[in-house]
Amino acid sequence: MSGLKTYLERATREYTNQLKNVKPGNDPYGVIPYLTSHGIGYQVALDYKLGVVATPLMYDEDFTGMLAIPYLTPHGTSAIKFRRLAAEGPKYMAHKGQKARLYNVAAYFAADDTIGLAEGEIDAISATERLGIPTMGIPGSEMWQANKSTWAPIFKDFRTVLIFADGDPVNAQTGLRPGEELAKAISETIGWRAKVIQCPEGEDVSSLIASGNIAFLTERFSTSKDDDK
Repeated sequence: MSGLKTYLERATREYTNQLKNVKPGNDPYGVIPYLTSHGIGYQVALDYKLGVVATPLMYDEDFTGMLAIPYLTPHGTSAIKFRRLAAEGPKYMAHKGQKARLYNVAAYFAADDTIGLAEGEIDAISATERLGIPTMGIPGSEMWQANKSTWAPIFKDFRTVLIFADGDPVNAQTGLRPGEELAKAISETIGWRAKVIQCPEGEDVSSLIASGNIAFLTERFSTSKDDDK
């Protein structure tokens, strides 16, 4: 096993174990409120081997207090991203040189003729677990554009690709929301298989689920299925 592989497996295990120690009243980084506000229960977080960097491994000191999000594959962890829970600083961090990947590859094997695509790992978990739609996560518009020639062919195996577009504020220059722009870029690449589900302004998949407004998404998912008949 290579040094990187050994680190990834150890870090996944260590940071998930550290998450297990987080309880109400013993949650200095606000992990539980963050997960709850994104529609993710404690057990689901453990199922996806999410973690918290309470005591960092060597060279991980910059990630202290962050949520650890491992990219799991049938062969183990292929990468780890770190999500800042505090207000200040960059939202996401990773080790230098880490390649961009699609998140939740298990969705590819779990889906039948329909698969979901969401912006970000947490939305992918929420859609998979709460909507029952196996969903993969895209690490942003720039990453899609840079990797679309490799990623797009993956979705040729499905009849419908549901794209959950974030309800970001409108970009004054383009007149579009960034989430809408990403959905448009994916649709143009994938073609007729793509069905966009646009979230209201200020909302995304996770926030809609956490607020109990799952019906907004399921109604549009059902409409998309009807359109295919």
